[in-house]
Amino acid sequence: GASSVRGALRQAMIREPGTNWDYENYDTLLAVYKMKQVLGKQAYREFPRRALLDKIGMRNTLVSTDRFGDFILSSQVYTNARDLARFGMLYLQNGVWNGERLLSEEWIDFVRTPAPATVGRGSQYGGQWWLVPENRDDVPKDAYSTSGNRGQYAVVVPSHDLVIVRRGLDYGRQGFDRWGLVREVLKAIGSPTNEGQ
Repeated sequence: GASSVRGALRQAMIREPGTNWDYENYDTLLAVYKMKQVLGKQAYREFPRRALLDKIGMRNTLVSTDRFGDFILSSQVYTNARDLARFGMLYLQNGVWNGERLLSEEWIDFVRTPAPATVGRGSQYGGQWWLVPENRDDVPKDAYSTSGNRGQYAVVVPSHDLVIVRRGLDYGRQGFDRWGLVREVLKAIGSPTNEGQ
């Protein structure tokens, strides 16, 4: 197969930035490509483990590459529930782990802020994270979530100091209702679901 990054580089811009929104893996691949250019090959290969995974104890996570050595990062990250919870905890703690800032405050704000082109469309997307849909009033509006292949989720709910991990397999177009899971977990632990709205 071809290089994942080279495929992304061949794609022309379809619309002006900020005018339309589609979920695209190419955005992530292009960011990864830029990271490789800035860091250099060796530092690039070591970066995920050195700068993130080892620091927060994600020992059972594999970030795989294509056959050209390029991280895909829009997929091909293999992990378990405990490591996924650690990733969510890093965000819950605003990018700080054991007193060390690993993610900038600006990045944390970016992932929690709806992309302008997603506002008014129902589903909202921040920077690489899904946000609570506009029509959901049964879960805290400050919740945000990763979305892995076929049903792997880490949901961060800052107003409840909570990270929820769901690992499973989804079939069909509807998928798993991660926001319904948040509502049910909050009910189960006796927390009102409308905080943070």
